[in-house]
Amino acid sequence: MRQKNLWFAVVLLWLTASVLPLRAETADEVRAKALAVLRSEAPLEQKWAACRDLVRVGDKDCVPVLAGMLADEKLSHYARYALEPIPDKSVDEALRTALDKLNGKLLTGVISSIVARRDAAAADLLAKHLTSSDGDVARTTAITLGRIGTRAAGKTLLGALKDAKGDSIARICDGLLACGTNLAAQDQQTAAKEIYDGMLARELPARFRAAALRGAVLCDPAGGMKWLSSMVQDSDFSVFAMALRIAAEVKAQQVTDVLVSEIGKLPTERAVLVMKVLGQRGDKAALPLLLDMAKKGEKNVRVEAIQAAAEIGNASAVQVLMELMKDKEDAVQRAAAAAVAGLPGPEVDAAVVKALDSPDPALKIKMFDLAGQRRVASAVPTLLKGMSDADLNVRTAAARSYGELAGAAGIPVLIDKLTKSTDAREVAIYERVLGTVCPLAGEKDACAKRLAEALPKAGPAAKPAVLRTLRVAGGPEALKAVRGAVNDADKEVHATALRVLGEWPSADASPLLLELAKSSSDGGDKLLALRGYLGMALLKNVAAADKLAIGRQAAPLIQREEEKRMLLGALSGAASAEALDLIIPYLEDPAVKREAVATVMAIAEKRKPKQHASVAQEALEKVVKVAADDPAVVKRAQELLKQIGNEK
Repeated sequence: MRQKNLWFAVVLLWLTASVLPLRAETADEVRAKALAVLRSEAPLEQKWAACRDLVRVGDKDCVPVLAGMLADEKLSHYARYALEPIPDKSVDEALRTALDKLNGKLLTGVISSIVARRDAAAADLLAKHLTSSDGDVARTTAITLGRIGTRAAGKTLLGALKDAKGDSIARICDGLLACGTNLAAQDQQTAAKEIYDGMLARELPARFRAAALRGAVLCDPAGGMKWLSSMVQDSDFSVFAMALRIAAEVKAQQVTDVLVSEIGKLPTERAVLVMKVLGQRGDKAALPLLLDMAKKGEKNVRVEAIQAAAEIGNASAVQVLMELMKDKEDAVQRAAAAAVAGLPGPEVDAAVVKALDSPDPALKIKMFDLAGQRRVASAVPTLLKGMSDADLNVRTAAARSYGELAGAAGIPVLIDKLTKSTDAREVAIYERVLGTVCPLAGEKDACAKRLAEALPKAGPAAKPAVLRTLRVAGGPEALKAVRGAVNDADKEVHATALRVLGEWPSADASPLLLELAKSSSDGGDKLLALRGYLGMALLKNVAAADKLAIGRQAAPLIQREEEKRMLLGALSGAASAEALDLIIPYLEDPAVKREAVATVMAIAEKRKPKQHASVAQEALEKVVKVAADDPAVVKRAQELLKQIGNEK
């Protein structure tokens, strides 16, 4: 019994040891182990791992060991990696001390760690490395001082800039710009400006001069306007481009004033760019200048001035822009019209409505178009009046905008105008407008009914347009009216009605087309009706049974190749035994044999097992015979025949 209890205790102990988690090491234990490894002759991999552990748990007691590794090419990087997060000033002291002992990549690494810790006290010690013959050291030093971003760091860099030559100038300027940015971000604008002023006191490459000028202006917008003025006129384009960037960034009124005062002194290509910026700024103080420039000078400058004024979007510009719509330059006219169309505000709408009564027909037409574009509802009465103007161009412009604004409520007027029109161009405008408005009407049948009632009253020039509009309206009333017009004595009206039936958007016209295909005495009419009837089978949403019915009714009437092809196209969607029966005779018709073969194959491919198997077999056997010149088709037909045989 005692032995059994002993074994039970052993098993319990083992289970407990395997289930309970191991105790986690404390930070002190991890640190002690890592330092022991670093002090030993352990392999490099273990020392690297120890440094990674110290990133998490390192403290000031680790600094001497890690600092001693900074001169080791194989361990320096890992030592710095562990030192950087330790929150103790001894790390900074160790890194500063290393500055005088290292060179090359090791020195570059230590300088990088100094910038990572933002050790401002290292600025003076770094100064001598700015002129190092090692380009990487010099570059890293300049960047480090810039990122430290203190006034002292800036002075160190400025001091080095005085005697810098060659590549050193670029390195030091990069550092100065970074320093200025950091100081400005810390709200030390005065210190940042000292850096930029110091840079501008020396002749620098254009890109650094431009960046320093930007910094100076951003630090002191009020005092920096003199710099901005000089930048706009600078001979170097990169400096000019920086001026435009500043103008986009600084929203102060003074910037607009500078651009306005300087633009007249600029060559055309620069003036255009300044105008773009003025438009983007949206400052209405620039409007008088822009509108003045829009009135005279080179065409492209005038157009740009108009576009910039439009972008500012102030209604006070509308009168000048309307005057410019009468300009002799087409480009200026178009730009001004587009600008008025986009200007916001009821004041602009009121100005457009007022201008609708202009005695100048050309301007009146443009104003009619603008009223439609701007959706100015109050313009409807004037547009209605304009539809009776003696000038055809005025009438058609009024009709276009009236349709846009009146909508479905304007249908009776539009139909009346259409039926009374005698000019082909005017008729086309009313047809197009009604074709847009009728589908939007709440009661489409009402629109069709009005058109049907107006059809007998329409003149010869208007009747075909009414018929085409009836097709757009659709519905039983419209279909009945079009069918009646087929009997019209006027040949054009008769032909249009027949074409409209053939293009009807739904299969509702099928019975009428079949009737005409059978009964028409005119060969041309018979052919148009038959084609229209076959076309009904190709419409979307026509059921397979209806396609088959159309094919069955049309087959006896077909003589020409084109109608045969239409029939085969219709039957391909029927996919039935009866459809195959109708197709089989065409397999031996040389004119459409290829299409008939393709139709049979399409139906056979979609056929479900045992579905119309005997007819499909007959059709495929004929395909094998007639398609001997196409081995791929024959092979596939034989495979399908084999499938049918397996179904029996």
